[in-house]
Amino acid sequence: MMTPGLKAYGQFSSTVTQRPITLNPVKVVLDTHQDTSGDELAVDFIKGGIIVSRAGTYLVIVGSQIGKLAGNKPRWIDFWIRINNMDLPNSNVRAILKDPDMKDVIVTQVVAHLNKGDMLNIMMTVQVADEGLGIEAIQPDGEPLIPSMILTILQL
Repeated sequence: MMTPGLKAYGQFSSTVTQRPITLNPVKVVLDTHQDTSGDELAVDFIKGGIIVSRAGTYLVIVGSQIGKLAGNKPRWIDFWIRINNMDLPNSNVRAILKDPDMKDVIVTQVVAHLNKGDMLNIMMTVQVADEGLGIEAIQPDGEPLIPSMILTILQL
């Protein structure tokens, strides 16, 4: 159990490349947690989301490493936050990639009140499903892995 007055926090990431093959929204799979405040935040590896164990107001920051495999037309990719299977208003961000040589990081962030037991997911959708648009994990030589997504959550 957490000491009263201490805040819950968590740092999570995805070590896998994820490229949607559908135009429907998909949940981003989070498969790693670097640090959490005890049992106050838990990662659900089956659903790929974050389960909150302490009610409070949280700052959520999501950074996604994006890329594509094919095509030379500008295509968009969107990311937003979903809580308990409900899309969080005003949490969506969009990036546009033109060619496979381009890489970028897109960030979305929110401040939201979360209740004990709430499930937080990061959602992704792409404009086209046949160009390999998505999030990419990259392993540079002699450097740490670049996760396809990093999610930080901090109780305020």
